[in-house]
Amino acid sequence: MQPSVPQSLAFSLFLLPIVSYGQISDDFNEGDDERWAPLNPLDIFAVTNYLLDGESYYMSSGPSPDPDALGQARIGAMRRDANYSAFRVAVDLAPFDPAIEQDVGLLARITTAGLGTTSGYAATIDTDESRIYIARIDLEQPSILGEADSPLDPEKNYRLVFHGYEGRFLAEVFDVTNLTTPLFFAEGEDDTYPSGPAGLFGAAGQPDGNIAFGFDNYESDDRPDVDQDGMPDPIEATFFGNLDQTGDADFDGDGRDNAQEIEDGTDPTAKDSSVKVISIDVSVDRLSVEFKTLVGRNYRLETSVDLMNWVVDTEAEFEDEEDGIAKFLTSRGDGRKFVRVVEP
Repeated sequence: MQPSVPQSLAFSLFLLPIVSYGQISDDFNEGDDERWAPLNPLDIFAVTNYLLDGESYYMSSGPSPDPDALGQARIGAMRRDANYSAFRVAVDLAPFDPAIEQDVGLLARITTAGLGTTSGYAATIDTDESRIYIARIDLEQPSILGEADSPLDPEKNYRLVFHGYEGRFLAEVFDVTNLTTPLFFAEGEDDTYPSGPAGLFGAAGQPDGNIAFGFDNYESDDRPDVDQDGMPDPIEATFFGNLDQTGDADFDGDGRDNAQEIEDGTDPTAKDSSVKVISIDVSVDRLSVEFKTLVGRNYRLETSVDLMNWVVDTEAEFEDEEDGIAKFLTSRGDGRKFVRVVEP
């Protein structure tokens, strides 16, 4: 699989892009929304408000003054600092007022956001109908791609997670006290919009309705898992060529399942890959990869931007920490970067 390194000698550490513009998190505790661009199509027609209270991000809007011409009230915010093709976007939903009929959730692969122009994809929860929806948005007009029942307690906190890989989508709802097993999920398929930024969104459930909702702990990255097998889709497809393998299978027959090998940083298609990552530390300007070593073996650090073309990091500093542990130290650099440790 790696023509530059014979498989019989390969000790490869494949990582997700640990240095990438696409990894974003915001707990909204800083009290500002400078990194968010308002998505407020009715800002000159209705009374709208964005509020950060040091813990959550709240948005609200009065009724649309002309639902026939302008549509119902709606408001949101976009992260403009990352464009995703493959995406995993997550946010916690604050307790909500069950008397307000509204749809609240996430946007992804959005193009030309604005009044009558917003297009892309959405995963939203209808709080009064207790349904979760995945929709394609065409010039602000939704087309349902998938849906499922999603009854929620308005006094509890939930996490909504939206995955997209190529033409497949998955939306999951978790209780924040258990982020391992989703309470509800919906699936959908479409390939109209290939990439774009992600964001937050809410819309009134009635033409003349108002909206008020809050978010916390926003996250986004390029690690979707639309087939729910415990393996990030882009990495799974890189190793296997598709998403047909399962996480609990053992493709190379070495006693460790596929999902565990990807998590550990080893190649699930080659028995000989056995580098075990202990820790990864990313600072402002430095990257440190700590891993287990074997006696009498030499290692080098290689980098790639596409998981296909690899170059030796000649600036990487090797440190033997003894007791079978070593570390590579190198500069962080700019943009997306994959790294691996190999035995030449």
